[in-house]
Amino acid sequence: MASDPNIRRKDLPGGLRVFSEQLAEATSVALGVWIRAGSRDEKDEVAGISHLMEHMLFKGTPSMDALGIAQAFESIGAQENAATGEEYTVLYARFLPEHLDRALDIVSGMIKEPTLVDLEREREVIVEEIKMYEDRPDQMADEYLSSLIFHDDTLGRPIIGSAETVRGVDHDTLRGFHEDTYNTSNLFVVGAGKLDQDHLERAVEERFSGLPEGEPFVRDAKPTPPESRFFYKFKDTEQYHVSMGSLGIPASSEDRFAMAALNSVLGGGMSSRLFQEVREKRGLAYAVYSYHQGYSDAGAIKTYVGSTTGNVEQAVKVIAEQLEKVREETVDDEELYRTKQQLKSSTLLALESTAARMTRIGRSVITGSELMPPEEIAKRIESVTAEDIRRLARKHLNLDTMYLSAVGPKELDLGRYLNGS
Repeated sequence: MASDPNIRRKDLPGGLRVFSEQLAEATSVALGVWIRAGSRDEKDEVAGISHLMEHMLFKGTPSMDALGIAQAFESIGAQENAATGEEYTVLYARFLPEHLDRALDIVSGMIKEPTLVDLEREREVIVEEIKMYEDRPDQMADEYLSSLIFHDDTLGRPIIGSAETVRGVDHDTLRGFHEDTYNTSNLFVVGAGKLDQDHLERAVEERFSGLPEGEPFVRDAKPTPPESRFFYKFKDTEQYHVSMGSLGIPASSEDRFAMAALNSVLGGGMSSRLFQEVREKRGLAYAVYSYHQGYSDAGAIKTYVGSTTGNVEQAVKVIAEQLEKVREETVDDEELYRTKQQLKSSTLLALESTAARMTRIGRSVITGSELMPPEEIAKRIESVTAEDIRRLARKHLNLDTMYLSAVGPKELDLGRYLNGS
């Protein structure tokens, strides 16, 4: 999996894995404990339990309450946080190298022995978080689009779950989820930065010993076409929010660099076609862009625009025209060169951060993607051709099979722009 010689993997007794990248020039260490469990692995009736569990890790261990955990991190000057995605949960911290052992003490206790106290209160905190997202129509449009693209598959569900499913998780259900999920088959540790790899591996083995073994979740995305390709949600908003997209490619696909180039051409930056045509030339929107989400066995390519009710139809029409254009015409040499330079820079400049290095390793393990050295990444980007971009566009940006979700103050017939009319 790792063709980058600077990244080391150590399999500990019992199945726990440690990945490390030593960066002599770094001044910090980024440490992540990754769990291969996310929203797609949940049963419908407990949707959101992975995210709830992430919150509960911070509520206490046998030796520290929630305040004690916060003070422990602050006493070593660490920046700590956690996140839940469709395919993972991660607890991470960044700190100075001399605090590695103490950081491992803290995170191992949180992972292995969460007390799960104050569950009722934290459930309500998450319900408030759900309401916060409902006040963000751009995010709602994205979630509705995912539910169309991945219809009848758990990849199409919101990561956070619903108020009903979150409130339905009791203490016994959460404890059972922890016991079944936080085991050596699903869990691995990543360290990147100024560290001694031998010491990291010994310290992880010492502190994480006793974790149960288990079976990893089987993942096999099987979306089915929804009854309608279009979804509208009424919300009394100042702007009209529209997301359009279709199935993309897995994160580990050989085409991932070509897909990144296609996305860059379409809506990845200020010189991209969507930005130029929708915003700069016509002034139809402030926010317009495209993005690709890659998972271990599936993906989605999406566009977004936020515009006034009076302008949104014209904006969607222009986006549809640009999607058709990138399918029919190959990009010219100048645009291809600019795209490759932008991709190389954005990809490689991001690796200057220890946190980004740690996250790159973690995501690659989760999705089964090869970890390449920077020079190989640059080489793969350089090898993308104009025909590669057009081939992917023709396959994944077909207006007749694309999905559209909209959130706004009145229903508009935006679907007609995806029906070849």
